[in-house]
Amino acid sequence: MGKGSSGGDDRAQSTATSSSSSCQNDGSTHPDLPSIVVFDLDDCLWTPEMHELSGTPSIPVEGPLDPDDPMSPLGTVGMKVPSRRRGGGRFDWGGYDRDDGEEIVELYPGARQALREIATDPKYRSVRVAVASTSLEPSYSRACLDGIEVVEGVTMRDMISYAQIGRSGELSSRKTSHFRQIQEESKVPYKEMLFFDDCNWGDHVGDVEKFGVVGVRTPQGLRLQDFHHGLDKWKSSQHV
Repeated sequence: MGKGSSGGDDRAQSTATSSSSSCQNDGSTHPDLPSIVVFDLDDCLWTPEMHELSGTPSIPVEGPLDPDDPMSPLGTVGMKVPSRRRGGGRFDWGGYDRDDGEEIVELYPGARQALREIATDPKYRSVRVAVASTSLEPSYSRACLDGIEVVEGVTMRDMISYAQIGRSGELSSRKTSHFRQIQEESKVPYKEMLFFDDCNWGDHVGDVEKFGVVGVRTPQGLRLQDFHHGLDKWKSSQHV
C-alpha cells in the first residue's frame, strides 16, 4: 500500500473498491460500454516483458500514482527485481537494464491513466476487467499484478475479475485459448468483450476478432487515446 496524504485518491479508492464489487455482483450493464475489457500485459500495459527479467520483481517502487499529477499520493508504481551480486562486488542486473542499471516493471503512462479511469469513474461500475497474457514467466506477472497500485490501496489484482496468464495446461501461445477460458468463466458473449494487445509477436487481436471480440492493437503500449478509441469502436460495433 502506498504512502501519502488522503484526499482525492481516498475517494478514488472507495469508488474503485465498490466498482470491483459491483462488477462481480451487479448484473446490470452500461449500454455504451463492453461487459468485459481484456488487456494483454507485456508491452501493452507494462514494460519490460517478463522473459527479459533475471528474477521475480519483488521489491515495490514508490512514486506518484497519478501520472498527470506529480503531487498526487504516493504508492507502488512499479516492481523491481533484486540485484544479484557477482564476483568482485559488482551487481548483475540481468536481461533488461534501465539507464540506472535496475530492472523495474512499470505501467505505460497511458495504461495507468486508463486503469485509473476505470477505477474512479462510476460509469464503469458494471465493467469487468480481465487479462490475457502468454507470459513465459506467469509467476513474475502475478507478482506485478499483486504489487502495482492503480489508486491508493487498490492493486491491479484488485481490479481484475479474470486472469488467464501463461501458455500451459488449457492455455497455449494463441490467445484464442485464453478467451475461451474467460468466456467459460464469465458466461459473457464474445461480442460484449473489448481487447487490447500490442500484437508485436503475433496478431492476437485478429485471432479473437474471429470470435466476435472487438480488438485494438497497441504496438507502442497502451495509450489513453487507444483506450478511448477502443471504447468508441466497441460502441460502433453494437449498432452494425
